[in-house]
Amino acid sequence: MDELLRIIFLTAGALPLLAYPFVAVASLMGLASKPGIKIPLFNRLMNKFFLWGTLLYPLVFFGCYKLSKADAVISGEYSLLVDVFPEIFPVIFLCLLWVSFKFMDAPGKGRE
Repeated sequence: MDELLRIIFLTAGALPLLAYPFVAVASLMGLASKPGIKIPLFNRLMNKFFLWGTLLYPLVFFGCYKLSKADAVISGEYSLLVDVFPEIFPVIFLCLLWVSFKFMDAPGKGRE
């Protein structure tokens, strides 16, 4: 069962890598652009986190993949957390990227 969960989480984390070449180009273009309007600080932070996060996602995924393949045996009460964390972290990171994508746009005039 543990191996099945490991494969499911790693597959879910690997699927976004199929679109990575297109996302990387868009993120680089977004980082190179200068906004023409005054954007609130929170939205600027969300924008930068999303753009940098999408560029760095392969490093996150492959780093966690290497950690999940390591056969280090850790005894103690935190062994389950340490064993499962590398497989789940890419999915958590993708959820954080999704949240930052939702909040990265500046609020428009007339929106409440």
